[in-house]
Amino acid sequence: MISTIEAEIFEQHAQEAAFLWSYRDAAAVDPLYDLQSLGELDERLEAHVDGLRLAGDAGWEICKGAIDDEEPGSLFAPMVLAVERRDLRGIAGVLDVGGGVPALSRAIVSALGWVSFDNVRGILPGLLSHRVGPELHRIGIAGCAVHRQDPGAPLGYAVISSDLRLKARALRAVGELGRGDLLDEVRGALGSDDEACRFAAAWSAALLGDAAALRVLEAIADRGGPFAERACAMAMRKMDPGMASSRLRAIAGTMRGVRVALAGAAALGDPALMPWIIECMGTPELARAAGGAFTMITGVDLEEAKLRGARPAGFQGGPSDDPEDEDVAMDPDESLPWPDREKIATWWASRGKELKRGTRHLLGRPMAVEWIGEVLQRGSQPARAAAAVELSLRRAQRGVVEVRAPGGAWERGLAGS
Repeated sequence: MISTIEAEIFEQHAQEAAFLWSYRDAAAVDPLYDLQSLGELDERLEAHVDGLRLAGDAGWEICKGAIDDEEPGSLFAPMVLAVERRDLRGIAGVLDVGGGVPALSRAIVSALGWVSFDNVRGILPGLLSHRVGPELHRIGIAGCAVHRQDPGAPLGYAVISSDLRLKARALRAVGELGRGDLLDEVRGALGSDDEACRFAAAWSAALLGDAAALRVLEAIADRGGPFAERACAMAMRKMDPGMASSRLRAIAGTMRGVRVALAGAAALGDPALMPWIIECMGTPELARAAGGAFTMITGVDLEEAKLRGARPAGFQGGPSDDPEDEDVAMDPDESLPWPDREKIATWWASRGKELKRGTRHLLGRPMAVEWIGEVLQRGSQPARAAAAVELSLRRAQRGVVEVRAPGGAWERGLAGS
């Protein structure tokens, strides 16, 4: 029997773990975070999970009680503990609540990535079996992929599944894991009617060296939509810089197209695009994305270099306070600083000649393999993600390092890449 004080402490651990997981989930792709600061956040999250571990059965019962809250973060710690305790009933309880809900299953997969793969291995037969439904099969594939562990034959079955969510996740996993033996199956999905499957197939095919992927990526970038920016970024990585610059200008035909093109410019890294990028800083809706592209290419931190500007008067990003406003989309550039266009233009006029036009750059230096490896260790999370893809493209069919992994797991992925 635990005391009231102990129960309150354990409940606080559960609440803090749920909150910190949500915070960490956003931080993993946030330009304000790098490997060190993400690791510090991981330590805080792990401390609360550990508090629940040390509480034994009492901690588990309190943690389990939060499952029905149906908030993503509330499923993370219960899944971690259930897997570590090898509690099949507890695992089933978490999966029953969140396995079929995309927003909730994200936390479940994250929990599988948090624990050691030795612990995950024990539950994989139940997740990868042909007897389970596609949602559980998807979680099994994703749980392997976040550890960069090959699920084997079940991945091949998932790639040709009639369930589109499972198929899309499996197609992405092929590229993440470098499964070149499945390239024919991936090619078969390049013409899929489902946009998520089509993008995942093109992304993985590009990583595996297939030339046909480029046309599909360009088409997705041209049409816009949720995958356009990522498609444009990958397409630019596969193109000759001279041809890519012209292609980007064609994509930037509309306001939405300019955002897509800026994502492509950041991935391409050609300093020849900088005058256009600086010009985009004059449009409030594009300014921070353009500032992000400037930093990705030059490596210049706007805050440290005193190139940060003020938020434009009257600018409204993200959902407004108006209850009649149907646009509830979050501000995609919330974490990016506002650039001072005039100061950046002056900086570029005096320092820009140091970066050679026609040569791809990442954080201020040409994309040599050695430098890419350094960016994986010292860059911001978006820069590390870019470096992981660049490294994979140079080492065909070796997979992509998982830069969102906790602790030293990413280092193990890098060593095996």
